[in-house]
Amino acid sequence: MSSGDTEYRTTVEDAHWRDEEFQWARILTAGDARRGMVLLYLQKVCTAFHEFEPAWAAGALEADRLVFFRQRLAARLQQLLTTMRNNDLDRLDGAARLAEILTRVESAATMRDLAELAEVLHVAGHSLLDALEGS
Repeated sequence: MSSGDTEYRTTVEDAHWRDEEFQWARILTAGDARRGMVLLYLQKVCTAFHEFEPAWAAGALEADRLVFFRQRLAARLQQLLTTMRNNDLDRLDGAARLAEILTRVESAATMRDLAELAEVLHVAGHSLLDALEGS
């Protein structure tokens, strides 16, 4: 990928992941700090969920830690949404869905409920990434 003076070579072989990584690179090199920071916070949220879900599925998390994980995951989502609102990006496609996910995180009754939100968040993240790049 070439974007202005920025050259980037990925090590990712999976087509979906590679395309996503190049999209991040395009957003980051576009020169809009607001969009770059939203991308950063989105990736922090996605990473948290994508690490939580397999840990839960593997039985590595104690069910009595639900409140702790709800609070941690909600705080990451809230940071993203606040950053979007503070930078006039809260009307982008995917933003309303992220707010809905935050509500679901805050009200999750079980660790399974939280784990099931990883893929929901991933899909909403793709909508937001497309909007960050396209608008």
